[in-house]
Formats: sequence, C-alpha cells, structure tokens
Amino acid sequence: MASNRAKGPHRYVVMGAGEVGFHLARTLSRQGHDITVIDTDPAKLERIDEELDVLMVGGNGAHPPVLTLADVGSADLFIAVSSSDEANLAAAHIAKHMGAARTIVRVGEAQEVIADRRLFEELFGVDLLLSTQLLTTTRILNTIRGHSTVAVEYLAEGKVQLRKIHLDKDSPLTQKPLRELKLPNNTLVVAFFHGEELVIPSGDDRADAGDEALILGTTDAIGQAEKMVSSGREVIGPVVIAGGGATGHTVARMLLRVGAKVKIIEHDRPRAKQLAAEFPDLEVVHGDAKDLQLLKAERVDDAHTFAALTGEDEDNLMACLLAQELEVPQVLALVQRAETSKLWSRLNLHDVFSPRAVAAERIRDYIDSGFSANIVSLQRGAAQVLERRLAPASPAAGVTLAEMDAPRGFIVGAVVRGHRVFVPRGKDRLEVGDLVILFVREEELGTVRLLFPGQGNT
Repeated sequence: MASNRAKGPHRYVVMGAGEVGFHLARTLSRQGHDITVIDTDPAKLERIDEELDVLMVGGNGAHPPVLTLADVGSADLFIAVSSSDEANLAAAHIAKHMGAARTIVRVGEAQEVIADRRLFEELFGVDLLLSTQLLTTTRILNTIRGHSTVAVEYLAEGKVQLRKIHLDKDSPLTQKPLRELKLPNNTLVVAFFHGEELVIPSGDDRADAGDEALILGTTDAIGQAEKMVSSGREVIGPVVIAGGGATGHTVARMLLRVGAKVKIIEHDRPRAKQLAAEFPDLEVVHGDAKDLQLLKAERVDDAHTFAALTGEDEDNLMACLLAQELEVPQVLALVQRAETSKLWSRLNLHDVFSPRAVAAERIRDYIDSGFSANIVSLQRGAAQVLERRLAPASPAAGVTLAEMDAPRGFIVGAVVRGHRVFVPRGKDRLEVGDLVILFVREEELGTVRLLFPGQGNT
C-alpha cells in the first residue's frame, strides 16, 4: 500500500550482513534511504561493497565504539538481525541509549516472542521483536491447513491471539450480519479492514468480499472461529515431515494438537528417539528422507502433505523431488537461501519458505506501516491493542461491561484472571488485578486513560 509507506528518506543502521540484513539494505537503499551496515565478517562487507551503495562499519555492533562509528545516534531505526540473539538485544539497548529513534531485534526462538515479548521490549527498549522461527512456522502451518490468516499477534503471554483473516465472497462474514453469526465462546470480531478504512462493527454490519477481519480470542478457541469464517473447509490429510529439528518439531506439535496424522522422518537416531518419547501420538521413522526406497516403504505416497523441513536446502530439494515422484498432492519446503527460490519454482516447487526472507518481509511491513509494530497499525495508528492491569483506583474495577457502556470505538476484548482467560460479555464484572486486553480506536484513547489509568501492560 504505497500510501502507507514511511516518508523518507530515513537513516537506517543494520547490524548483521547476513541474508536478512543484505536484503533489507538492498531494498531500503534502492528506495533512496541512507543505509549503514555493521558486521564482523570482512567477506560479507566485501559483498555489500561490491553490490550495494551503502556505508559499512566493521566490528561488533554490541560495542559502543562501533555504534558510534555508525552514527547510530542519528538513526531513525536500528535493525539488529545478526545471528546472535544476545548481541542483537544488547546492541539494540545500547543503540536506543545512544539516541536511535527506534529499534528492531530478531531472535530465533518463537517462545521468546510469544511469552516474553513485553519483557524484552521493556528491558531492552525494543520497538519490534520478531522471531524467524515463529514467522516461518506460522506460514507453513497456514499453508498445510489452508487457512486465510494474514497475520497473528500474541497477547497476554500467548494466552490470547489476534488474527487478521482474509475474507472471500463465500465467507459467512460476507453473507450475513455479524449478529446472525454465532462465533465460538471466547472469540470476538473486533474490526473489519475495508480497503484503507478500519471499521469497528456493530451487530448489523457485514463484511465485503476482499475485506479482512480482525478476530480476537483465547488460544484454544480462535482456531474454531477462523475455521467458521473461512470459506474453505479445513481438511488435513496425513502429513509427512522430513527433519525433526526446531521447525519440524514445532510444526508437528501444532498439527498433532488439531488431530492431524503426522509422521516424521529423522536421520539422527538420538533425535528420533527424543521425538518419539516426547510425542506418543507421533510416528517417528529413523532414516534418510532422500532414500526413495524408504519413502516407498513408509507409504509416503499415501500422505496428503510432504514437508521438507531439514536445515539443508539440498536435502530438502531432493526429498521434495522424490515426494513429487510419488505424487504427493502437497509438497513444501524450508529454504535457507532465499535467492534460490526462483530455481525451486522452475522445478514446480512453489510452496517454499525462507525464514530470512519472511523476517525481511515483516521488517519492511513495519517500516511501510509508519513504524507501527502492531498488526492493526497497518492503518497508521487508527486503532491500538493495549494491555492494562486493573488497579483498585481504576473506575472500571467492580463494574460490568454493560454498566461501563463503552463507546463503539472501544472494546474490552479479553480478560486474564489468574489462570482463567475469557472474552467478557455485558454481564461480566471486571475485578481488581484483572489483565484486560483492550481494542481502541485512536479517538477513544482518552476514555481508556480515564477508565484504565496506568501505562503499558501493568
């Protein structure tokens, strides 16, 4: 959406000249921005020097003298995407202290973003924390399940999700008013995106084909809501995964949760034993997914989906070609080197997922949205999702939602009360100590400050 692009030019400092850093530096420099790249590896800097028109600084970005050389204090955005989570966090913290306006940090583990995002943001001053593993596994799972999810945001330490879902003409949300659609308990449609317009719907509203819906719900219920509003019926056939590493492990775990039949082929015997012990419902085969005879013996041709998720592109390519030979209907792969994606397409392998390319895409979205980390901020701050802890002095403590009589642009979306998480209705009464998830249009932020005084999520 060109109208949402951050006005420029800006100064960006990128720490890490790997695939994510290189692609970002190339894209942003072509847009006319002022780019400085920091890396410890002379070979990577030499590649950048040969191919890009950017400034380079050699050294560890977690060291203040290096950041000083990069003039990070005048940066509109510091992007830490090196291979070291610890160095990224430390560098972002120092960069913010030295004057960088905003910071992005890439981490590897999904759990750090799901459960500890707020903590990292507060401790290290991070404006956007993202996990390549979380972004990639979400894309892979959506492809296998045929979901229409555009983006997912995790709230309340992962207990609540906010999903942005594309709606086609056959979606029930485009067929009838919202009040006639009985969504699962603990789920709620909080907004429709109609082109550039964000609409908080009433019961009489209905989405148009091509709109996107923003649905908030507890983690155990939101999948049912997505299934209801998506026109495509979810059918998950048997899934075979090549590789039981971090990505394969996460994908298998999530598929088992929805009752899918999953088999993993893992070449490392100790890892195979570990997986078998951890997941009694998972069929684990010790062997090489590049062995055609093994694939035939394991009846891979009976699978609906074959996912090559090892850490080696060559292994994934060979395994996918064999799965195609066995006429598996859906074949997808993890690709570490994004530049080879076009080659995979020539082999008729279109569902390929590069963690680094996905991360670079998310960072570009953040910049294009005007530096807004929340998925709803695609409308440039038209609405916000806030977490607030009810204090004894809060006017909202002790009243029901019906008594609160909140204006249309203000929704109490979810409540975390001890171990209980729920989407409140009119008769539900808020209590001191509740953590509430609020969805608020910009013009109603004053109402939030009045009813839920305090800052951040506490």
